[in-house]
Amino acid sequence: MYPCDLHTHTTRSDGHLTPLESVERASQTGLKVLAITDHDTILPLYYEEKGKTVNLERYAEEMGVELVRGIEVSCDTNNEDVHLIGLFCNWDAPEFAELEKSVRISRTESYREIVKRLSHSGYQVSWEEILTYAGKEDRPDGILKKEIYEYLAAKGYVKSWLEGKRLIQTRPDLSVDREKPDPIEIIHMLHRTGGIVIQAHPFLVKEEPYYRGKTMTRSAYMDMLVEEGLDGIETCYTYDKTSYTGNLTKKEIEEILKKRYAHTGVFFSGGSDFHGDFKKGLPNPRELGECGVSYEYYCRCIKR
Repeated sequence: MYPCDLHTHTTRSDGHLTPLESVERASQTGLKVLAITDHDTILPLYYEEKGKTVNLERYAEEMGVELVRGIEVSCDTNNEDVHLIGLFCNWDAPEFAELEKSVRISRTESYREIVKRLSHSGYQVSWEEILTYAGKEDRPDGILKKEIYEYLAAKGYVKSWLEGKRLIQTRPDLSVDREKPDPIEIIHMLHRTGGIVIQAHPFLVKEEPYYRGKTMTRSAYMDMLVEEGLDGIETCYTYDKTSYTGNLTKKEIEEILKKRYAHTGVFFSGGSDFHGDFKKGLPNPRELGECGVSYEYYCRCIKR
């Protein structure tokens, strides 16, 4: 187990633990540093739960955990899983409100279309059912794609959310590309707001991504992001519990990335991509601290 987990999710995106529950679980598992990096939305410093407003950073400190508020931005309309994590940003910057608004609109439009296509293809699913399943009847613009995958599994159409993801990704008649921001623009935006930028799970990006009118290798795509100012690469990651379909082990991927980018000036991050899936009874769930970095490395190479 790693003491610093720099990639996790809560109920504010597609996780199943609230921010308070995540902090408490981090304390229980012995984490020293927990980064909450929900999809395309920022974590407020003051969080309300059960009628009580809590300063999350102070609450975490009382639990013996350093809480790092972050964001995971889904980028690049043409390629799945190009995700950039921002940490230590000025979360009051107006860019984040603008980003959240544009994402809500594009996400809701594309996900409703996916559900419509599923229904037309014989799957007995509806937008209203998914809202009820996710507990988001009052905020339909909060639905995430993973919740559609999970609902397909709950209905028995697939065995797990991973199979649901593969089903939609491999069926052109079901897949809908939503409008996403350009990754280079997001790198610059996160820098303008005072933050650092990490590419999450780079080996989930397909081997030959298509970008700005041309096809390139995954490595060339990553090189481009590094040249544009990427600060870190997530090398320690739970590939064995995701939709990764390659033949490499997560340790082999880590070694490949560290060797390739050893002298480029980037740091090497790590995170579990924890969602609290155990609460849904999903098999082989990821746990906090399953992947990450040492506390010494975090202090010396990331926080500093």
